[in-house]
Amino acid sequence: MQKYSIVCFCFFLFFISCEKSKKSNNKENFNWGVAVTAPRMYPIEIHRGYLGNDKKMMSAFISTGTIEDGWNYDGDALSGGNEIPTQLSLTWISYAEKKFWKIETSINKVTQDKIQQLFKEGYMNKDLNGIWSHITYKKITVGLAPGGIVVLWLSGLNKKTEITHYQAVETFVSANEFYRNPHERTQQEFYNFFYDSEVPKETQEYIKKNGVPVNLWKNYRTKYKYRFNLHFYKTDKESLDRESEYVNGEKEIIKVEDLSLYQSKALPSYCRFWFSLYNAEAEFDGEEILNAFKKISKNHPDATIEIEARVAFMYKTVEFTVKCEGEEIPLKKVVVRMWKNKA
Repeated sequence: MQKYSIVCFCFFLFFISCEKSKKSNNKENFNWGVAVTAPRMYPIEIHRGYLGNDKKMMSAFISTGTIEDGWNYDGDALSGGNEIPTQLSLTWISYAEKKFWKIETSINKVTQDKIQQLFKEGYMNKDLNGIWSHITYKKITVGLAPGGIVVLWLSGLNKKTEITHYQAVETFVSANEFYRNPHERTQQEFYNFFYDSEVPKETQEYIKKNGVPVNLWKNYRTKYKYRFNLHFYKTDKESLDRESEYVNGEKEIIKVEDLSLYQSKALPSYCRFWFSLYNAEAEFDGEEILNAFKKISKNHPDATIEIEARVAFMYKTVEFTVKCEGEEIPLKKVVVRMWKNKA
């Protein structure tokens, strides 16, 4: 009987150990913080909100002032958690539109699984010494744009990946509820004052002529099959991996061996090219390159597209042209900076 009890007890311990092991293997939790970002020159400010699940609030969205750094920047990280969130609630003001927006949504199982898988897979990152190592994401970033566009990314060092997107609804928050309102401004006076004080003059001029581009950031999410095709005035090539950012807020480092491939991606907003003696930094005008690709893809449906990057004599600049099956559209608003590589 004693021997039987010992065997049963050992079996019980083995069973508990296996169950703990299963839970340990299945509990693939990752620590993350939260960041909020908005398109450059289209400022927003948070009213309230949170990321959480049906049991608890994991991260509270608090107002940290005006946000307008651009979708390629994450802003300051707020507190986060180590479980995959299932609920998103957020209310904010879009100063350029003079209105409040609200998103109240569940994060569905497909999106939860995608977040979990990306955290688990991580990615390869190259440090300042050129050494590649495997790391994972550190933030869940929420992007807010005119028209009530809401985008979720996972963000990490040199990497940002879009997860999903939502459509917010217009809502009302009184000026007195949003801030102390010491001057007792009416709702319209509140909108007008902060429009004048927070929205850049350049944006105000654009809105006077064209209105708020409410569909622009939705169109930025469109992916095209393209590649860069570099031309040099003498023999040269890209010598290092390319740093790339995209109009939909994503970013990555592309390895040298993948640079010649056609890939389906959002359009570039920034690239850093490394040649044998010089390196170049290119900032693209989002609307210009989007309009060029929309026109080219309409005229040549399903065709692959090239962005020709022609390096000028003595590496003075780089000129960019969108090309497809004989049609060419030059990109005239690209800001290019050139540096000589350090010896």
